[in-house]
Amino acid sequence: MTLDIVCRVVDNYGDIGVVFRLARALSELPTAPRLRLIVDDLGAFNRIEPSVDPAAPAQRVRGWTVLSWSGPTPASAAAFELAYRGDPARVVIECFACGRPDWLEAMLFDPACEARKTIVNLEYLTAEGYAEEFHRMPSLTRSSSVRKHMFLPGFTEKTGGLILDRAYMGARERTRTEILEGIGIDDGPLLEGLAGLFWIVVFGYERDYRRIVDDIAEFSRERPVLALVAHGKSAACFSRAWEGAGRPFQALDLPFMRQEAWDEVLVASDFLVVRGEDSMARAALSGKPFLWQAYPQDGAHQLVKVAALLGRMRPHFSEADFSAIEAAFLAFNDRLSDGDDVAGSERIYPLLSLGAEGRAGFEEFSESLVRNGNLASALMTFLREIV
Repeated sequence: MTLDIVCRVVDNYGDIGVVFRLARALSELPTAPRLRLIVDDLGAFNRIEPSVDPAAPAQRVRGWTVLSWSGPTPASAAAFELAYRGDPARVVIECFACGRPDWLEAMLFDPACEARKTIVNLEYLTAEGYAEEFHRMPSLTRSSSVRKHMFLPGFTEKTGGLILDRAYMGARERTRTEILEGIGIDDGPLLEGLAGLFWIVVFGYERDYRRIVDDIAEFSRERPVLALVAHGKSAACFSRAWEGAGRPFQALDLPFMRQEAWDEVLVASDFLVVRGEDSMARAALSGKPFLWQAYPQDGAHQLVKVAALLGRMRPHFSEADFSAIEAAFLAFNDRLSDGDDVAGSERIYPLLSLGAEGRAGFEEFSESLVRNGNLASALMTFLREIV
């Protein structure tokens, strides 16, 4: 089976990050499909997978055909024609209701072609109940020869589950020293010293991080800390708060990293502050304590999404531990917009200092997600049922 996976990059690197992860997971299956990836921002793709040429409208990457959303140019027309010669578009994975480029739309809805085509809309990840309700649901198109279905990732066995790509699941086998060397630290004593600290990843949106820095500083008096400050929106905000507090613990600014390297950092860390659906999914699968910052929506609707995730987590914790987790998650997300002057009432010290039982709750939550299975496998099973 050949899949055309369609992606428009509308949220920094989150959308293309999921598509790249899905492509890798699909290619790792015992009966892997052939893949054509159609992407509107090859520059963003290049940042997380450097082998992508952002200037090439048609290319081969990791055994996949990668095509530009804008379609063939006079110089690339032959390459586009070759990509579909004898293998026309029949199964399209439309990621996050992104639509389809005009040239692909013309193929799918060609009135002269009566062959059956299938579009699967891969939706955004959510823990809300509608994920189970809408998962696999059919919907109409303007042609009787083109069928469409929804496919929803999620946190229960009644959804498509999460992407369990081999690189992420195996990342825990890398040592901290190897990870730090990969970042570019080659100072032996420094490597040894940093590897033995309590690692806290910081990867969020813009906000006032003074309260979080204060809590990390308090915790660092019990155990030496290394804050790994990810490249992105929260880096400057966190650094200002850290500098203003007098640099009370060690911090390391991370460069922009390819996806597999970033996964290794997440799995190797002790506590994660993450944003966006993909990094939240990775944090949940890591089995490490984490705090999720959801993207703010009108009327603070992000609190609905956060509450839904907390509902999936609740069964794995004692009442006391969950109370601390819930309070931190809700306070961290109770805002109407982003900005480095947005201050919250969150306290993360209780999460940093969780005992063995609390940490085990995050591990149990992770194990429950793995048991739900690999989204890539579930997607292929579904496609074989309907195509």
